[in-house]
Amino acid sequence: MNRRAIGREAAALLTLAALGGVMATPAPSQVSQPRPAPAIDDPALMDRDAEELDARAAEIAAELRCPVCRNQSVVESNADLSREMQALVRERLVAGDTPDEVKEYFVSRYGEWILLEPQRRGINWLVWGLPFVVLILGGVLAFTLLRRWAASTPDAESADQLSAPGLTAENERWLQDALRDS
Repeated sequence: MNRRAIGREAAALLTLAALGGVMATPAPSQVSQPRPAPAIDDPALMDRDAEELDARAAEIAAELRCPVCRNQSVVESNADLSREMQALVRERLVAGDTPDEVKEYFVSRYGEWILLEPQRRGINWLVWGLPFVVLILGGVLAFTLLRRWAASTPDAESADQLSAPGLTAENERWLQDALRDS
């Protein structure tokens, strides 16, 4: 291949990459805009409603995983992204979304791993049920092994009847005398 052919291929790839970037960005009409908050004239109602709204938002955000911290909820995390997510939860509640709709919004954006508690459906039943199955199987195995071990251990009467292997009659008498004297 000569240099001109390589240059044309590189230019074509750059053009395709630029077009792909333009095509991948959502149109302004596709971006979900938060709905405006309903107008309330009474300041006392606004304060009480704001406290209830903040409590509901914190409750929902506590069920969402922080994408930065991974093992913390959005409420527990100090990351900037988690603060933005908390604000978005509050905005969506103000807009009239239900808690399930808010969670579904985040699941659609980040995937199901964003939920700290996996949903009980489909393959997730393994996550919920497998620990109990393993616990039960472990108990059954331990019970069976202990029973076999107890059955194979000689009891006290049969231990007296057995003599120590490899002892002569004289050594065995000496051992019996030593045990009686002690």
